[in-house]
Amino acid sequence: MRPVVSTVAIAALLIASVSIGVAADGTDVAAGLESQIEAQLPAMLPAGLRLDRVALGCKPAAHAILRTIAPGYSRLNARSFMVELGDGTRSVFCPATIDASRQVLVAVHDIQPNQAIAAEDFQVQWVDAFSGAVSAMSAFPERGPYASATTIRAGDPLYQSSITRPIAIHPGELVTVTVKNGPVRVRAQLQAQSQGAVGDSVTLVNPSSGMPVMVVVTGPHSAELELQ
Repeated sequence: MRPVVSTVAIAALLIASVSIGVAADGTDVAAGLESQIEAQLPAMLPAGLRLDRVALGCKPAAHAILRTIAPGYSRLNARSFMVELGDGTRSVFCPATIDASRQVLVAVHDIQPNQAIAAEDFQVQWVDAFSGAVSAMSAFPERGPYASATTIRAGDPLYQSSITRPIAIHPGELVTVTVKNGPVRVRAQLQAQSQGAVGDSVTLVNPSSGMPVMVVVTGPHSAELELQ
């Protein structure tokens, strides 16, 4: 004899299904919405971020649809945000979080202070985009040469504050200056009044006349002055 299932029992089962956000066909509504968010969210993330996972912080109704991601924002720079879901004519706001990664440079070996460094001393590694090495560098700067401003351990991220350009000219040193005036090149020995690294502008003086000249450092004990 088949058991009799009352109308009340059937209604209770349907209500339970809706309350946990599972559609009548067994589809996981939350997972479906998360997939839709994952498809649309990359356009809102900063360049260089890789979206790894989206998780809703609520249990959507069985017929919920995605309306808006992070209402009022065109760019998402945080792990947590809100999404607007539609449930019939009603809007429901649901918290959501993302896991994302970005690439940063990390040291491949220990580096001591004042040690010369180059791009070969670092490698790219994926890290959490919203914690830890938030301000770490993703590419080694082209303008050089560079030295370490502090101790960098193997696996440590590279920060702008961790590198410096080695001083090429010190106060009191004689500097060979190449003066350029169109096709004409003239060299002179001037005395440094300040220190500077390659690419810096420093003040030199003519030892005999005391006239100050602003030049651009091009290397150890060398600089360049281009006349207009």
